[in-house]
Amino acid sequence: MHASAKTTFFLCLPLLLGAKGAADEKVAAPPNAPAKVQWDERSATLKLDYHGRQILGVTIEAQTPDGDRVQGAVIKMETSVTEEEKVEQRLKFVLTKPKEGVQLVLRGMVNGSEEAFAAETLSETQKRFPIVRNSVGLSRNLRNNAVYDRRWDWALIGPGDGRTRIVPKRAEDKRVAFSWESRESTLELAFRPRLYQKHKGYEYYQPWTYKVWQGSVTGYCTWWSYRGNFTQQTLDAMLAVFVEKKLPDFGYHYMQFDNCYQLGNGSSPQNWLNWNEKKYPEGWQYAVKAIRDAGMKPGIWVHRIHRPNDPGVKDIIEKHPDWFVPGPDGKPHRHRGFCMLNTLNEEAVDRMIRDLYHGLAEQDWDYVKIDGTGDLLRAYQSKECAVFFENHPTTPQQSLRKWDIVAREELGRDVYVLACHTVANARKVIGLVDGGRLSNDGFQPRTLAQYNDLEGVVWRGDPDHCDILGSWLMDEDAMMPVFGVKKPVAVRTVIRPAICTMSGGALMVSDKVEVYQDDGHIEGMKRSAPVLFTVPGQLYSCGRTQAPWWLQEIDRPFDHWSVLARFQWGEEKREEKKRTWELKGVANEKVAFADLGLYDDREYLVFEFWSQKFLGKSRGSFIAPAMDDNTGMQVFAIREARPHPWVVSTTRHITQGGVSLLNETWDDRSNVLSGRSAVVIGDPYVMTIHLPDGFRLKSAEIGGEKAEISNREHTGTVRIVPTASRKLDWRIQFTH
Repeated sequence: MHASAKTTFFLCLPLLLGAKGAADEKVAAPPNAPAKVQWDERSATLKLDYHGRQILGVTIEAQTPDGDRVQGAVIKMETSVTEEEKVEQRLKFVLTKPKEGVQLVLRGMVNGSEEAFAAETLSETQKRFPIVRNSVGLSRNLRNNAVYDRRWDWALIGPGDGRTRIVPKRAEDKRVAFSWESRESTLELAFRPRLYQKHKGYEYYQPWTYKVWQGSVTGYCTWWSYRGNFTQQTLDAMLAVFVEKKLPDFGYHYMQFDNCYQLGNGSSPQNWLNWNEKKYPEGWQYAVKAIRDAGMKPGIWVHRIHRPNDPGVKDIIEKHPDWFVPGPDGKPHRHRGFCMLNTLNEEAVDRMIRDLYHGLAEQDWDYVKIDGTGDLLRAYQSKECAVFFENHPTTPQQSLRKWDIVAREELGRDVYVLACHTVANARKVIGLVDGGRLSNDGFQPRTLAQYNDLEGVVWRGDPDHCDILGSWLMDEDAMMPVFGVKKPVAVRTVIRPAICTMSGGALMVSDKVEVYQDDGHIEGMKRSAPVLFTVPGQLYSCGRTQAPWWLQEIDRPFDHWSVLARFQWGEEKREEKKRTWELKGVANEKVAFADLGLYDDREYLVFEFWSQKFLGKSRGSFIAPAMDDNTGMQVFAIREARPHPWVVSTTRHITQGGVSLLNETWDDRSNVLSGRSAVVIGDPYVMTIHLPDGFRLKSAEIGGEKAEISNREHTGTVRIVPTASRKLDWRIQFTH
């Protein structure tokens, strides 16, 4: 028995914090209880304490429409608490003598952990302009009316529809504080502890025990395109194309085997740890080394179920029937052809689970996909197994979680673990896995909107294998012009990877090797990887829909901007039982900055990525150009206008700086814009720079690379073709 095998069944997952690193010390769980209220009516000051920390400190005053303080106004606080499982504490503030036009203004600070962020709750704003929102870093969006602290799973909610302003400020200890201001004639705050665990019903969500995986989950999966026919020869060909096209440099990190390598069909440890020699004559050792030599990380798929039709598993069942859950006849029950492990039996757990994941850890896999979550759970919940669970100290859910507890103990926290399939089943292993499949087999982008509120909070969402030539919701005939490519490219090769990037979810492509040999096919892939880690901008589901508008905020120490994507999904058409989709085109659309959560009294620079067109400087709104039946999406970078030159877009990635721009500084004395960028060998890198009146590009020094500069009416460009994949410093001189 391995040293780590001596655990009791009810042992919780060790409190491991972070995608990488050692276990943190044990922390106390936050109470499912209201906050402690300190209200001083004379000074109209309010403090809220929760879990041993002050989370809110504010003052409230009455103001006239002109903003003058109303002297002598008395403000009364009314409280109510729903003390059931879904605790909600409401604090309502009213004037004892209401006056027409007088508003209450609440100002102060909210204090959260290092994982706190601002977001919005569902309001009329979303009905007016439906959008799916998230942020890379801290959000400053004006639609936000709540602070959610992921570390302790609480939310503080103020009035919506623009009546609350929240500005994040990171403290020295990495915790996040927020300045908060709410305005309304009658003010109300709501505090909800255990927001995701109790209010949303994710019972195993305990974020104080783990952190969400923050690296890019981007790479290749063998399953969708090859099923069981991916061989060592296919691996060599695929790796050769990925290396030739520099896809690892673009961010495609993982190469994951899926149901194509194992011996037999029975899910014993030896089936997984010893490979099929006909398909892989040099075994897993060759595969792991070849993947790492290509600059990628190896990933593997395993299943949870034990099929007796496999000779090895049949022998185990006959020798150790007590290792498996019995049916009414006392013999190992077969549910749809497979037997279920009795995870109360420690010997069974050690030999069938621990040995497997210990072996995978020794083989040095970086990504492990554990399939059959739903299959195993449904089997445990079958009526034939009911007597077993009635008479033993466990439940179907606990039996399932035991599997993942052991897997995590053996694999450690440096390995990305994905649970399959569907949120309904994967939610039972929350906290033990890094990613959860959002849907059944087949890429379903609608689920990315449906579960946007889980992304970066509960786990990393996996919409399943993104085959870029897939046809679901896609017009197979639509060909879209994109910059840098001579011929138009297939719209679906642009939209499918891009939606994963905009959502912050996993992007695991899965096409045959010849697809990636075509440079036109992989242009959308290049501009969509890596996927940046995001947290949701909305504390609610946006529904299972083909959402046309997605907004991603990018927060960097040197800049803060918004990336607005507009998708044109195909309209369904049925012909002789065949389902196809086609693009019809969409008209110009006026987009109000206020609807995006931006200030309506400031000027913004808008740049469209795929056409490389500067749409000018706008105040209040801008016009999203019409899309014809050969244009699948637009991506707009929206930056606040500055009085000096500033980068408005880069060509490396659809975030237009989120991946490549590492720093940017303007020196007013020397008229020099300087910075640092990450570039890919051979991939033309263009920075488009806004030129306010009177400014012109004079020269550029870009890390020793040959730079081409060009001046236009309102913008200038600096272009290089990098001789290496690296980070380089640049310095651009302007005349004025």
